[in-house]
Amino acid sequence: MDARGQSETIGVVLLLAITVAGVGAVVAVGGSALDTAQDQSSVQRAEQSMSLFDARTALVALGRSDGQSLTLANAERGRYEVRPDTGRMVVVREQQDGTTTEYVDTTLGSVVYQNGDSEVAYQGGGVWRSRGAGAEMVSPPEFNYQGATLTLPVIRVTGGAQSAGGAPTARVTGNEAASNRSVFPGPGRSNPLENGTVTVAVESDYYRGWASFFRSRTSGNVSVLPDQNRVELELVARGGGGQFTLSDTPRRLRGVAETDPIESLSFTLRPKNPSGFRPMDWSMVLDNGGDQQFRVHIPRGKPCEGEPLPVTATYEDGGTTHTWENDSAVNESGTSFVADCDGDEPVLHLDFTGNTSLPYEGSDPPIANDSIGAIVDYAFAEMGPTVDLRVEKQGNGNSAGVQLDESSGEVVYDSSGDRVVTFLHVTENAVNVTVD
Repeated sequence: MDARGQSETIGVVLLLAITVAGVGAVVAVGGSALDTAQDQSSVQRAEQSMSLFDARTALVALGRSDGQSLTLANAERGRYEVRPDTGRMVVVREQQDGTTTEYVDTTLGSVVYQNGDSEVAYQGGGVWRSRGAGAEMVSPPEFNYQGATLTLPVIRVTGGAQSAGGAPTARVTGNEAASNRSVFPGPGRSNPLENGTVTVAVESDYYRGWASFFRSRTSGNVSVLPDQNRVELELVARGGGGQFTLSDTPRRLRGVAETDPIESLSFTLRPKNPSGFRPMDWSMVLDNGGDQQFRVHIPRGKPCEGEPLPVTATYEDGGTTHTWENDSAVNESGTSFVADCDGDEPVLHLDFTGNTSLPYEGSDPPIANDSIGAIVDYAFAEMGPTVDLRVEKQGNGNSAGVQLDESSGEVVYDSSGDRVVTFLHVTENAVNVTVD
């Protein structure tokens, strides 16, 4: 064979080899893409099936049905598993003095569709999807938070560990021994909550999904602890409102709303010496533990001897100070600061939500309205959600101005509903689940 004939033969062989290799690559890539598409389709069908399982299980867990059964979507390349020992929920109340009470500490359990590193799981009354380290919510858990009321049925999957392929039937029945146990309220546990915090903690393979859910439904403090597969939601139990004597300060006001929070704030001041307030020199102070402070000050003077008293309001925010002042705000009538001098003993009535004007000292006021009510509202809103309210007085001995244990105050305020819990309802609701 001459050189030209050999070259033609070699070319044909190379062309065939390239063709075969190309076909093999296409088959390999196409097969991989087909596998991926089949896996994704299987996971999507599992999500739909688990969402329906979620709805059916809720009927049993919440006592609306004795039992439910459901044929789950065909697992094809994956499997369904009942995992009764996975996940954990803890609910803890911490009082203002630091003491804690644990209301719930229990396993959640789960029903899981697993396909490679992808999972679709029913847990805690919700459905979660995970792949690798990430997790997101498919349908929300049984965690109902609205208007400062938290309703939390802790739904637990109990029974034995099981596994099934294909399109198994899931059967859900109530666990009479552990179901519908009221945790809060209960003996020695009542609403409304006052002071302290309530923390809901979840340990789960799907903790990142739980964290996203908590953030979307509340403005509470959400802490993620990846090393423990744990997320914690802290809600504030408001407190400190209502009536109080001035000797019982400071008072911690929790969950103060961000807009127009103060409904009522008033003080009734009685003198230590029945003949009058000599010297006066009294202040109400708000402090949030940071660089903000608000003070309403009534200085020395004789309000029942024809001498009107000034009222000064000062708001400090870091390096900025705003001051409002009225030189004759305290009078015997026609003002938010009234000196009642008709009885045997003078009394001062101070309405900090009133309309008496305190003109701004400067050219750039932070708010246009200079009434004492608007100024106080502004300060509370800026300094919340947690503010300590206290009173201060000067002087010693029998003529030391205000008698604190005989004087009183009252504060009524709106709460930020998306971070505050006032009413708590917690139950444990267990179900037995089988798949076969």
